[in-house]
Amino acid sequence: MMSILTYQGIPVWRHARAIQWAAQIVSGILVVVFVAWFFSNIYSAIHARNIPFGFSFLDRSYQTPIGQSFLPYDKSDTFLYALGVAVTNTIVVSIVGVILATLLGIVVGVARLSSNWLVSKIATVYIEFFRNVPLLVQLFFWFYIILALPRVRDGYVLLDAFYINNAGMSMPWPTPPHLGAGLIWLAVAVVSIVLGVIVYRIMARRELLTGQASYPVVYGCGVAIGVSAVVWVIIMVANGQAPFTVSVPAPEGRFGRIGGGFTAPAGLLVLLVGLVIYTSSFIAEIVRAGIQSVGRGQTEAARSLGLSQMETLRQVTFPQALRVIIPPMISQYLNLTKNSSLAGAIGYADLTNVAKTMTQTAPAVSIFIIIMLAYLAMSLTYSLIGNLYNRHIRFVGA
Repeated sequence: MMSILTYQGIPVWRHARAIQWAAQIVSGILVVVFVAWFFSNIYSAIHARNIPFGFSFLDRSYQTPIGQSFLPYDKSDTFLYALGVAVTNTIVVSIVGVILATLLGIVVGVARLSSNWLVSKIATVYIEFFRNVPLLVQLFFWFYIILALPRVRDGYVLLDAFYINNAGMSMPWPTPPHLGAGLIWLAVAVVSIVLGVIVYRIMARRELLTGQASYPVVYGCGVAIGVSAVVWVIIMVANGQAPFTVSVPAPEGRFGRIGGGFTAPAGLLVLLVGLVIYTSSFIAEIVRAGIQSVGRGQTEAARSLGLSQMETLRQVTFPQALRVIIPPMISQYLNLTKNSSLAGAIGYADLTNVAKTMTQTAPAVSIFIIIMLAYLAMSLTYSLIGNLYNRHIRFVGA
């Protein structure tokens, strides 16, 4: 009997690992019980107060237009498809915002450490100002800046291809004459990029092991570009048209409406500008702290080997600083995605704005459950990607 109550020769009530397992199991059971009790109470309250609830409305026709959409949309489409359109609008803002905020934040963060007094002070003022002004206030500021631009007919024209006015900005954009051919080439382009990365790693490893110049960047880019170019020519010969052509915007009709190309509406521009500037100010401080966390000896050793200041930053300091930068930067990506829910204040059709309109004809509780799950899925995706990359660049060994 005593042998059953022992683990590795120690009584289970005294073994640290057994106690930890027991504590985790008990904690898990308590959490499950609490969550079940919580949602059971919510369900009972909903029925007791006759609050509309359910998801059968998702198959009904939405019958409401959506201001901007990256997917084809008609008001006769279902609630479910309309939510998909709204989620796509949010994802586009999130991805583009994350990329632009990261680039701008790195530039400002490095400038903050510049030996040039003027550049350093300008970066400091940028960071302190935009970090401490509420995002909603900044969105309204940029919104009224856009409204102050000329009307569509009297807007600014750059190079006969870019049109800027109070309705947004129109620019040339690649469009596929045949959707199927365009999708095929995009799929091949993605595969060719993957092949290019593989070739780059193989050649870089060969250069590291042999000490002979293997030109990994040249070979990697050559494979990626070469495969894509060959498939482009094959599709063009087969269809008589290139997979993509450039559509150039131009005024149309008596009112001068801009047709062709891609038009980024005012709401989208304001939201992107506000989110990018606001988030980049936080990322800049993260980058500054990460660079300063690298030991001074690393920089001095690099400079003693003849590396310039920029080469030292690019090849020595910044790669080591990434291990400090990545975790807090993931949090800023999550904040940017969640902050995009303020889009309704400036008229952009993001997930929250569209869902709020849906509550007029659908159960509000059900709608907001869907919203929470959608934002949770986007946040977990960013966290997963960031954590995988952070694991990839971490130090290995003692």
